[in-house]
Amino acid sequence: MTAAARMEIRGLRKSYGNTRALDGLDLDLAPGEVLGIAGPNGAGKSTLVRILAGEERQDAGELHVQGKAFALADAARMVAVVHQEPQLFPNLTVAENLLVGREGVRMLRPATPASDRALMAALGLGPYIARPLAACTLAVQQRTEIARALARDARVFLFDEPNSALTDEESDELFREIHKLADAGNIVILVTHRLGDLVEHTDRVVVVRDGRIAAELRGEGLTEEAIAKMLVLTEHRAAPDAARIARETRQHSALLRVSGWTHRHRAFANVALHAMRGEILALMGVEGSGARELLRSFAGVETADGEIAIADATGRAAIGRLTAYVPATRQFSLYSNLSVGENVLVRLGRPDIADAFGTLRPKRMRSLAADIVRRFQVKTRTLTQGIRSLSGGNQQKVAIAQALAFRPRLLLLEEPTRGVDIGARREIYRLLADFAADGNAVVMYCTEVPEMFEAADRVIVISDGRLSAPLTVVDHPHVEALATEVTRLERHGRAG
Repeated sequence: MTAAARMEIRGLRKSYGNTRALDGLDLDLAPGEVLGIAGPNGAGKSTLVRILAGEERQDAGELHVQGKAFALADAARMVAVVHQEPQLFPNLTVAENLLVGREGVRMLRPATPASDRALMAALGLGPYIARPLAACTLAVQQRTEIARALARDARVFLFDEPNSALTDEESDELFREIHKLADAGNIVILVTHRLGDLVEHTDRVVVVRDGRIAAELRGEGLTEEAIAKMLVLTEHRAAPDAARIARETRQHSALLRVSGWTHRHRAFANVALHAMRGEILALMGVEGSGARELLRSFAGVETADGEIAIADATGRAAIGRLTAYVPATRQFSLYSNLSVGENVLVRLGRPDIADAFGTLRPKRMRSLAADIVRRFQVKTRTLTQGIRSLSGGNQQKVAIAQALAFRPRLLLLEEPTRGVDIGARREIYRLLADFAADGNAVVMYCTEVPEMFEAADRVIVISDGRLSAPLTVVDHPHVEALATEVTRLERHGRAG
């Protein structure tokens, strides 16, 4: 493959069980340009990246370069990927991580090439060259993965949310390197939720929806507003129903209240907000905005200082006793070696499943598990069925069910319907609404406007650790109107 090679993708299909991630996707990748890929969660973006990188095989479809089939061996040799979550070796130094796969056959420890040292210096890694990666911050780890990709003699470069943990200055340096790669005649792909980056740093943007290319934007048509509109264009959402409007217009007291709330690493500072009893509050922000860290701080997963009150309790004791947290990645909530029934019970304490002497009560446990599975409408043949045998949507319902079985007052979720189909999404939204209607509160971190429009009562947009004034969802007649306002607030937050 030469630096001027063009890649053609035709009819790419990939399914995971009953979930179709790619559904006949066609795409041309041109050398010398930066191609942006946008799309909602579960649209197929990550699956496309993994196939191009040789990490997975497609079920059907073809990839060609200069008329020749593109094989897994080609991907391993010619494709470099910068993942959102660094995939490196924490026991090696920063410099050694760059050399992995390029060590040669020398018996002695290989020396760091001068070109690698220059690259690391350009990315601000000079002070960390000899430091073990495990002792470095996430930002340094992410820059190391970027440097590792740039150091390879690759011809296709895939950047998947590459600057989510970088400062503005570090991001500027990253994009300078990205444009150098394109100017050298390479194929460069940028996958990101940051609409501003897509507009400023790509030549064209394709929008992926339901496993296919739904739109292509370029030239004067490539704007943040145009991308935002295309991301929600095919989402047919009814106006908020009467129950949502009634829930929003009723006056409730605050269940969650924070003030002076400041993150340990300053992802956000001096935050003041509240969530009402009966309310679903959405925090919207791209990776690195501080939105995800803010939600995690309410669960005690991220460290923050300030004042916090949940229901009638205050301080960190309230966090542990009154909150339940569901992360975006299901593998962090579910135990793959346990059954469906065992997974729904893992957060319950001894009074629920054991006698006064601490002995488990199997009959009681089966009864509780059956009741939870029935209430949350988890589709499973038996309680003893393995959790991984369920569909993605039913796994997510189990993750939420185990959190609610703990009987919290405040439910905290990251991207609650990530990678699940539309039917499961609506069932999950119903579960959240029912929980809130009982006088509790839900706070969820979202990256998708349609999810907020369908599920939330209020939305707070977060950019660079700054919070917008809340948006009331029922004030927006359709999802496109909400998307336009969210985009405006994101841009305002960056400018601020």
